[in-house]
Formats: sequence, C-alpha cells, structure tokens
Amino acid sequence: MANKTIIFEGGAAGEFLSWGWPNRNGVYKYMPFRSVSHLRLHERLRQTGSAQCYYERAGRKVFFSVVAHPKYGRLQLNEFRLEEQTAV
Repeated sequence: MANKTIIFEGGAAGEFLSWGWPNRNGVYKYMPFRSVSHLRLHERLRQTGSAQCYYERAGRKVFFSVVAHPKYGRLQLNEFRLEEQTAV
C-alpha cells in the first residue's frame, strides 16, 4: 500500500495528499482511487452518515471515521484511534 493510503473494508479507497498525517478532527485533501473500496466508502457514508477507515503508520493502524465529503478531493474526518498493540 502507498504511504498514506486510505483503507476501507480491506481495499484502497484513496490517498491523503497533506504534508503531515491526519490525526485530529478536520477536513483533509485526498486523491480518490477509482476502486470498489472508494465507491463503497461513499455508499456507506450516504447510508449511515459515517464510514470507518484506517491508514498505516509505523506498522500500526490509525482508525478514523469519514463523516462528510464537502467537495471533490476533500474528506471530513473525526474519531481518530490508534490500533491497540498486542504483546508478542
């Protein structure tokens, strides 16, 4: 997967374009992928008002909710949560 790939239901839906990593509530630029995952993300957003996604950073998943699509190439995100580490 690409560096800042947005994952929804196991597939790549897009990639963040911002310089830093999204980590707090706000609107972020992204490049949508022409993929089934991107289509399903927007279907879920229309049906339920939010879609749970994640990206990987330093070997850990960062989960977040997509709550709006204000315009093309922008996603409004909130509810950031870092994946729990498991003992090995």
